[in-house]
Amino acid sequence: MIDVHDMTVRFKTKTGYFEAVRDASFRVGEGEVFGLVGESGSGKSTILRALTGLTPTARGQMKIGSHVPGEKIDRSFRRDVQMVFQDPYGSLHPRFTVDQTLREPLAINRIDRQDDRIVEALREVGLGPAFRFRYPHQLSGGQRQRVAIARALIVAPRVLLLDEPTSALDVSVQAEILNLLRRLHVERKLTMILVSHNLAVIGFLCSRVAVMRNGEIVEELGIDAVRAQQVQHDYTRSLLLATGGYQRKVVDVIGVDAAL
Repeated sequence: MIDVHDMTVRFKTKTGYFEAVRDASFRVGEGEVFGLVGESGSGKSTILRALTGLTPTARGQMKIGSHVPGEKIDRSFRRDVQMVFQDPYGSLHPRFTVDQTLREPLAINRIDRQDDRIVEALREVGLGPAFRFRYPHQLSGGQRQRVAIARALIVAPRVLLLDEPTSALDVSVQAEILNLLRRLHVERKLTMILVSHNLAVIGFLCSRVAVMRNGEIVEELGIDAVRAQQVQHDYTRSLLLATGGYQRKVVDVIGVDAAL
């Protein structure tokens, strides 16, 4: 479904050009959930924006289904490929009700039965009809992200690009959104790319993962290898260590020392 070969994205700065992504290559099968993981500034989100046509590429080839994003982007591409952004507080228009937010993509794509589709989209993401005429400031972060997901899904895309969809949310809300995304993937047979800096989040949804550092993909492996910590690159090992967090034994020792 997604084929990326030697993608390079370059930005002009005062001191010259900066390559945010260098020679990135990967493939994602139809119905697969693929992960991109790495620290902030590693180029993960830039790849997603390039796939949607929001950011131009300097070189390389991309193909999503029958679409080639580097060429003229038509309405069918916009329907097939949708993106959910990281910040649920900035991705919704503050003066649009939920109804207006969900109605706009339907109107742009000339899709009928708009009222029925809006109600169904809200139900699908776990929000009742009572949320339909609320404004973003009347919603929690998790509810806003559910609306953003509904907006992406309401045009029935084949590919869903997720740019750290849970990083701005509380831990308990993160779990709810991840469970929602897993259910939607199964029910709709969506192809997904999930960007995250957290290998635990990647491991929950993805079958394969590419590890990025300084704009380059340093390693690509299956999620079973990640769980077994069978990795080759030192940077991937450092990410695994960071994801592991504190060990209970260490916390107990610190507590005892503090008490003494």
